[in-house]
Amino acid sequence: MRMTKCLVKALCCVFSSFTILLGTEGFAKPLVQLPDAEQYEVSQEQMVRIYDEARTPFKYGLVIVPGDNSHKIDCPTVFRQGDKWLMTYVVYNGQQWRDGRGYETWLAESDNLLQWRTLGRILSFRDGYWDCNQRGGFPGLLNWEWGGDYESKTYKGRHWMTYIGGEGRGYEAEEKPLYVGLAWTDNDVTKAHEWESLDKPLLSIHDKDAQWWENQVQYKSTIYYDKNKTMGYPFVMFYNAAGIHPETHYKAERVGIALSKDMKNWKRYSGNPVFSHESSGTITGDAQIQKMGDIYVMFYYSAHNPTRKYKAYNTFACSYDLVHWNEWQGEDLVIPSEDYDEKYAHKCFVLKHDGIVYHFYCAVNHNDQRGIAVATSKPMGKSKIAFPKPNNKGKD
Repeated sequence: MRMTKCLVKALCCVFSSFTILLGTEGFAKPLVQLPDAEQYEVSQEQMVRIYDEARTPFKYGLVIVPGDNSHKIDCPTVFRQGDKWLMTYVVYNGQQWRDGRGYETWLAESDNLLQWRTLGRILSFRDGYWDCNQRGGFPGLLNWEWGGDYESKTYKGRHWMTYIGGEGRGYEAEEKPLYVGLAWTDNDVTKAHEWESLDKPLLSIHDKDAQWWENQVQYKSTIYYDKNKTMGYPFVMFYNAAGIHPETHYKAERVGIALSKDMKNWKRYSGNPVFSHESSGTITGDAQIQKMGDIYVMFYYSAHNPTRKYKAYNTFACSYDLVHWNEWQGEDLVIPSEDYDEKYAHKCFVLKHDGIVYHFYCAVNHNDQRGIAVATSKPMGKSKIAFPKPNNKGKD
C-alpha cells in the first residue's frame, strides 16, 4: 500500500502540469492537457537555428508551368515512393478568375527534384456530385521527419488525400462555399489514375460542430500521422479556412486542427484556430508540418499582411505541442523577387534531401500566370522553363 501511494505521489509530481480532459460534445480536446503556452514557448534564439537550417536563398526558377494561358498551376505537394519523387499540384482551367470550371489535381514525377514530367490527372471533375467543379487535392500521411524519406504511408492498405471540393465554378468558387473532401487509392501512387472519393464532404461549414473561424469557406487541408498521439489522436489534420471574428469582425483566413482515430470520423479541436494573423483580409494558410528534433515547424504562407510591403510570402512558426505556435520574427524564407514571382511567392512545400533544402512554391507574375517554382539552400543552376507568352496583362 505504501509503495502504491508513493508511486501515485511521484506520478502526480511528474504530471502536475497535465490534466486528463473529456471533450465536449462535437469538439475534441487533447486527452492530455499540455502546459501553458509560456512553458512551451520556442524562443527566437532557438528559431534562428531553424531559419539557418531551412533557408533557401538560391532561386532555381520555374519547374512546372501551364502549356497555355488558359490554365493556372498551384499548390505543390512533394513526396517520395520507392526511387521516384512525385508531386501533386492543382490546375485551374481558366485564364481569368471566373471563366474556368475549377480545380483538378495532377501528378508529376522527377528523378532529381528539379526536372519534372507530368503523368496525368488523379482527381478529375465529376458531374452530378457535391464536388463536381472543384477537386484540388493534397496527399496525406507523408513522413513529416525533417530530412526523412518523405514517403506516402498507408492506412488500412490505402493512400489518402484530402481536397478542396465544391460545386461552385471559377477560381476558388467565390459564389458557393468550398469544403474538405476525402479521397483514397489502393493502387500504385506512382501512376496517374483516378482516386476514389466520398460522396459527401468530410468537413463542411454546415456541420453542427463547425466553428466561427471557418464559417465562410474551407480551403487547403493536410492529414498527418502522429505515432506519438501528441493530442491524443493518431491522425491530425491542419486546414485553413475563412471566417469572421465574432469580436473584431475581421474576415481572414486562419489555421485550425481536426482530429481522428479512424480517418473517417473527425472532431474539430476546441481551441481553434491555432494560428492566425488578426488583421482584416489577411491570409494565413497552407500549413506544412515538419518535425525537427523535438520541435514541430509549420511552414506556411501569408498574404495581404499589413506588416509586409509585398503581397505574399512564405515563412515558418514553431511549436512543441502542435497547438501553441510561436511565429518567426526574422526574414521570410521566400518573397517576391523575380519576374516570374513578382506578384506572389507563396504556398510552400519544403523538404531536405541529401543535404540540400528544396522550397517549392507557387509563383505568380503580374500577368497572373501561375506555376510551380523552387528555391534551394545551395546553388543548383537556373531553370530554362518559362511561362508562355502572355495574352494580356493581369490585374494586381
